[in-house]
Amino acid sequence: MKHFLKGIAAVLIVTLVSMAVHVFCNMHDIHLDSAATGIVTAICAVAFYHALIMNERKDK
Repeated sequence: MKHFLKGIAAVLIVTLVSMAVHVFCNMHDIHLDSAATGIVTAICAVAFYHALIMNERKDK
C-alpha cells in the first residue's frame, strides 16, 4: 500500500509541475508538442517514484 501511495504522490507532483509549465508557456505564447511533453512527464514521474522508493530497497 505504501508503494501505491508513493506512486500517486509522484504522479501528482509531476502533473502539477507540468501544468505550471504549460500555463507559463501558454501565457507567453509558446506552443509545446503534446506527444513529447507526455513522454517526458511520464519519464519524470517514474524517475521520481524510483527516487522515493530507493531507501526501501537499500534496507532489504
